[in-house]
Amino acid sequence: MLRRRGNIWVWIIGIPVILGGIAHWGLYYFVKSRVDTFILEATPRATIHYRELDTSLGGTVTLRGVDIVPAGFEQGLSIGSVQLQGPDAFSFLLKQLPLVGEEGPPDFLQLILKDALVDISGGKAASLDQSWEKANPEFARDRDICKPGGSASFTQLQELGIDELHGDSKMGYRHIAQTRKLFVDVGGELRHIQKTHLSIELNNVPALDSRKLMGVALANMKLDYFIDPEFAHRVSAYCGGKRGLTAEQYSELFADDVIRELNRNGIILGYGLTWALKNYMENWGDLNIELSPPRPVGLLSLVNLPKDELPEKLGLQVAMNGQLVTDLYFSIQDGIPLLQGSKAKPGKKTFKPRIRYRWEYQPVSLGSLSSYLDHKVRIRTADGVVHEGLLISIRGKKISVQKKISGGKFIAHLSPANIRSVMVRVRVKVEPKVSAPQKAVAQQPDSQDAEGATE
Repeated sequence: MLRRRGNIWVWIIGIPVILGGIAHWGLYYFVKSRVDTFILEATPRATIHYRELDTSLGGTVTLRGVDIVPAGFEQGLSIGSVQLQGPDAFSFLLKQLPLVGEEGPPDFLQLILKDALVDISGGKAASLDQSWEKANPEFARDRDICKPGGSASFTQLQELGIDELHGDSKMGYRHIAQTRKLFVDVGGELRHIQKTHLSIELNNVPALDSRKLMGVALANMKLDYFIDPEFAHRVSAYCGGKRGLTAEQYSELFADDVIRELNRNGIILGYGLTWALKNYMENWGDLNIELSPPRPVGLLSLVNLPKDELPEKLGLQVAMNGQLVTDLYFSIQDGIPLLQGSKAKPGKKTFKPRIRYRWEYQPVSLGSLSSYLDHKVRIRTADGVVHEGLLISIRGKKISVQKKISGGKFIAHLSPANIRSVMVRVRVKVEPKVSAPQKAVAQQPDSQDAEGATE
């Protein structure tokens, strides 16, 4: 009897252990074959090596000691560990069996990269820049940390006192079929430079299938962005020095350039957002943007929402260094393409002459003043007083101008009926000087045109 009971316990304990071992080694060899196949297929584009592969029954796959060197580069990226978290080993292996496995991605997946490192010390920064620009010539001009929207080159980062780039990142999602919810989570950090975290919650997601996503609605989106103030101030001093400006002067000009770029793309910020953006670019730190609509908004219906109701319909909230922005007014212009200009035709390169501009005050009519919000103005009233400052709002019978005084700022509210003249500071193109002989030649008709007229 005792022997029979002992045999029962052997079966009860032994079978799960055996099945667990089979599942573990089955997952290990399946994953290893997939990883090695992927590395082999990626060989024309990059050389990839890893030191160790580890799997667990819980569904975690970890690669340690990963080195990636893109084609054409002498050095690349080293990663301490690449970890993929997904369904448990049994569920994963069942999905691979013909007729048994379900089609489509798993309901949960997360990729985590830890301790990524790029060494840019010594001459490695210049070497990496040369290799990068050779591989991506179309983006070479955008690699300037001093330009709005530009990315830093490795050489610039080295000049800013950085010899190594350390970072971590993660991306993943979780789908809950019972409630039809999809949660997406993406984040990354470059240590001592910046951090980004984006989370999205979507409703009415029946399955992870693009053919079944027509009714998907946005329930919440949150973006947390952090720029290290110490690094940002170093950049301002670096870029300002190149233009003969102080760090404060450069920060102010950079903010104006960012706002001008938004305007060119049809996004006009109101006074509240303009002030908040400029203030953030002076202090840097945390920027938090959240969309929390009172009712989930269908993704396909976003384009049909009234533009003047977007902040309210989307539940927009903006905070900078813990301070909420209360005035969230902005407008989106109609008919302005996101991508301006046409693609250059292949052939001989032509270089456009350099266009120069200067800032100057020009008279404008009182009726057109609303077109110059956030511009510097000089307004003369009936009593002869000149109010010079930033035009921040025009509402009804009140024109508000922000003026600087010693020790701070104040806002002057003017009545249109009391205004006698208005001048606005605008950017004017500087026409090249043309000598008298050149002007005479330019005014002569083309010979072919003359012949055509005679015929």
